[in-house]
Amino acid sequence: MDAVSDAHVAGPEHHWQLGLPEVAIRVPGDAARLHQVVANLLANARVHTPPGSTVTTTLAVDAGSAVLTVADDGPGVPAELQPEMFERFARGDSSRSRAHGSTGLGLAIVAAVVEAHHGTVEVDSRPGRTVFTVRLPNPTADA
Repeated sequence: MDAVSDAHVAGPEHHWQLGLPEVAIRVPGDAARLHQVVANLLANARVHTPPGSTVTTTLAVDAGSAVLTVADDGPGVPAELQPEMFERFARGDSSRSRAHGSTGLGLAIVAAVVEAHHGTVEVDSRPGRTVFTVRLPNPTADA
């Protein structure tokens, strides 16, 4: 998961954790676009959580799907904003602008790439915890 290493470099003020299974998991599809999914979720966590926040990325297999989670212990996303999070140009904080590195496209790109790979992406958020869950079908394990 090079994306986690990249996130650590981009956000050294955060605590980055990675949980991987013993056996490597491969998901069929466009590797560059799938990397972009992870990178965008991590960038979103970095931008929308304060310094010192912990961001944990995990990968597992469950019920025939690869399951990627990106969880943080930041302020959370208000419930009324969650249904719109994956729409283009959606921003949870109106004070954010392109000058602060936010275009409002990151999560829309995540959703589009995941859907193109026949997967799903969901968010579960409350104050002190936000979890993005990506499910992608037909993973294989390296022996």
